[in-house]
This record gives sequence, structure tokens and C-alpha cells, in this order.
Amino acid sequence: MSSLDEALDCPVCGRQGRKVGKETLDHHLEGSSRARFGDEAAFCPNPACEVVYFGARATARKGETVLAVTQKDPADEVFVCYCFEHTRGDLRSDLVQRGATDIPDRIKQGIKEGRCDCARRNPQGTCCLGNVAAAIDEINGRPR
Repeated sequence: MSSLDEALDCPVCGRQGRKVGKETLDHHLEGSSRARFGDEAAFCPNPACEVVYFGARATARKGETVLAVTQKDPADEVFVCYCFEHTRGDLRSDLVQRGATDIPDRIKQGIKEGRCDCARRNPQGTCCLGNVAAAIDEINGRPR
């Protein structure tokens, strides 16, 4: 049993975290930030919290990751899909110019073709489609 089996609550905000594995940590943390963690940690999904990853004795905060994190940074240049490199701005542009976006369908097609690598490329270690849907809702004035 790992230490994360017992402690999945963010030490800063108290929100329940989502386990991520070595491949996620290796891709999103470098140097001393990466060295503080073993082979697993948890991702804090709380947008108001500065913590991105936490473990039994370590945290990595916003700004310590290789790329900006969707849940932690609302800027348009931040990826909402890391595998296919779609940004919040891409969604906004489609929605403003055309009133709709086909980005979720393009992502689903890429998944169907086996071209995604969510466990490694997405900082939360899971599929981005929920983040994409949330971003579309927010852009359309329907925050979740």
C-alpha cells in the first residue's frame, strides 16, 4: 500500500486529489521539483489552489510545472487538450467566429485512432474531454 492510498487530500486546500503516476510526473516536472516525488503523487483539481501535485512529504505548485495547467491557469494560450494541443483560445475563437466548435469531435477521433497519451501528457493524468466541455461552458457563459 502506498502513502497515497491513505492521504489523497491536498495539504493546502483539503480537496480530494486524483492519483497520477510516474509518467505524468516525469513529463510535467523537472529537476528539483521532480526529485521531491517518488513514482506517484496526486493532482489537486482545485483552480483556486496553488498546489498542482502533492505527495506524502512534497508539493509542486503552479509555476513549477513544465507547462501551464488547465485547471490552474485561465489564460487563452493554455492547453485544454495536451495530446492534440488545443488551447482555450482555440475554443474561444471557434465559438466566437462560428458559434460552435468541432474540437471535441476531433479529440474523440484522435482517441479512437489511438493517438492520445493522456496519462503522460495531461497534467491530471486522465482524459481532457471533461476539461474541454467545462471550458466551452465557461466561454459560453455557463460556468459549471
